[in-house]
Amino acid sequence: MNNDTPDEIEESAPVYRPLPELAPPDAFDPVVEAYKKDIDRTLLRENLKLTVDERFRKLRSFMKFAHGIRGAATRKDGIPKKGG
Repeated sequence: MNNDTPDEIEESAPVYRPLPELAPPDAFDPVVEAYKKDIDRTLLRENLKLTVDERFRKLRSFMKFAHGIRGAATRKDGIPKKGG
């Protein structure tokens, strides 16, 4: 690399390393199974039906809501309320 031009990137051959052997997709994992019982997969499926733009709009809406809730815990003078 030339020190006079730090933005230049030297081209080099990529290094390929073998991936570790993965378990087959149907392998039983007790940890995964324990977590699956607590996950509402219908919500995941519904969210995956949305476009990326729709997901970001949904996130933005949630963030506005969360910001409003946080604002509700602040007095008019900007000092947080005590006890809740």
